[in-house]
Amino acid sequence: MEKWGRWLIPFFFAMVPWDISKVLFPPYLSTPQSPTTLTFVRIATMLLIAWGAGLLMRKQGLSFLGILSRSMLNWGVLALFIAALVSLIGSLQPNATLMEGARLLVLSALGMSIAIGAMISSGSEGELELILERVWRTIFVMATLVAIFGIVQYLTGWGIWGGAIAPGPRRVNATFMDSNILARFLDISILGTAILILKQQWKLSLGIGVGLFCQLAALIFTYSRMAWLILLAGIIVLVVLSPNRNRWRYLAGLGVGISSLWFIPAVQSRISLLLSGQDPSIGTRQYLIEGGWAMFLGHPFTGVGLGNFQWAIEHPYSYILPYIGVVSRSHTTLVTVAAEMGILGILAMLIFLATFLIQNLRASGKMRNYMLAANCGVLVIWLSSQGEGRFFEDPLLWAFWGLSLAVAKQEQVGGLVNLLEVRRSE
Repeated sequence: MEKWGRWLIPFFFAMVPWDISKVLFPPYLSTPQSPTTLTFVRIATMLLIAWGAGLLMRKQGLSFLGILSRSMLNWGVLALFIAALVSLIGSLQPNATLMEGARLLVLSALGMSIAIGAMISSGSEGELELILERVWRTIFVMATLVAIFGIVQYLTGWGIWGGAIAPGPRRVNATFMDSNILARFLDISILGTAILILKQQWKLSLGIGVGLFCQLAALIFTYSRMAWLILLAGIIVLVVLSPNRNRWRYLAGLGVGISSLWFIPAVQSRISLLLSGQDPSIGTRQYLIEGGWAMFLGHPFTGVGLGNFQWAIEHPYSYILPYIGVVSRSHTTLVTVAAEMGILGILAMLIFLATFLIQNLRASGKMRNYMLAANCGVLVIWLSSQGEGRFFEDPLLWAFWGLSLAVAKQEQVGGLVNLLEVRRSE
């Protein structure tokens, strides 16, 4: 049972792309095209939590829990739950707050199960590196598979969840309910792979090259402008920080490649629409931001309650909506957190991000390369959530958190045997 983590943890990362936005992200709880609630992600989540609970039933599992609980990575999670509890005081819909709180509890339990499992499954630093290697290989393979599916979808014009793609630019979504979330996943894979190649953890083989090409093509066909900007910014940062003497040539080549995309009519149309100021998505985000700001000003300390943004803007703050039936789900994480949990929520999010990024920068050896890729993944999730929402709801965020917690405590104490010896000597 202890060694299951070598495959069970990568298995979770393999399941996430199949229905990441269909079940775990509101408001896609159930649709006529996907009536079941027993999906791949939920099955994998239940397996991991059950596995983690089984490990905790053992004496060494409780020892690991005590050691893991002292990590600085828990500060952000603790702050988040304090903010959620405080938001319950001023919650407009307490039941919704309790439900969202329960979901965060499940996701944090998922992360902790991954941390405990990774630690117990790896008796040495080398074995933990093997788990991290398998995780990133899984992410790359799954991103390539959904990218190929997205390319086929673009060529045929037929989707999996909603039938034919809507008129206009063929925005592919592959196995995701939303094109922007597919683009987020592709960004995580592309930038994470780039880091591992630049750090010489991986070699740029023919297979990886073909996979990256497919992922880039599918990313273009999502027509997610936020994802394009995130990828562009990420690549520029990586090239500039690279010690390679030819980095400026690479940067020039990148510029030529990006410029050539302008000749794709659909890309030109999406960018022109944005620059014209007539993009309806900009207007949508504008009134949602105005609504969130009004909620924050009205409830600066407690917010309107975790999980209450949509209900609040449809009822007490409905005067901000341009008309009935318009989009009412927040698309900006900063606004959502401020509106639902007030100042404490913003502080909790900043603490969560800061502790995560700082702790991973402390990693050493080969594990540092994987954790730099994890940092990149979390930054992609956070940045893309400013245009699409869904930050704390993303299961990949908590999976990366769990791996970071395992790496931090593994390096601090120095392996499974030493961990148990230290615990017994206390």
